[in-house]
Amino acid sequence: MPEFQQPAPWPQTPVATDDAAVDSLLDALTPLATAPAAAHAAVYTELHDALLTELNTEPAAAPSPAAPPVPGNRTGTAG
Repeated sequence: MPEFQQPAPWPQTPVATDDAAVDSLLDALTPLATAPAAAHAAVYTELHDALLTELNTEPAAAPSPAAPPVPGNRTGTAG
């Protein structure tokens, strides 16, 4: 019989996604290590729905680049 091996720590340290909103949602996984298995499905379902909503949200529009200066008009001077 193989010797008993200690399980790896769980949950493992999450990897950042470079999306603060998604990282925030993934924090919901942290309490699963101590939650009863019967509660896991509800957490996963909620997380799935929240991630789906977040990932389908259009990113905020990037600000438009500054308009090029109009020839003959110097910024900071009276017209």
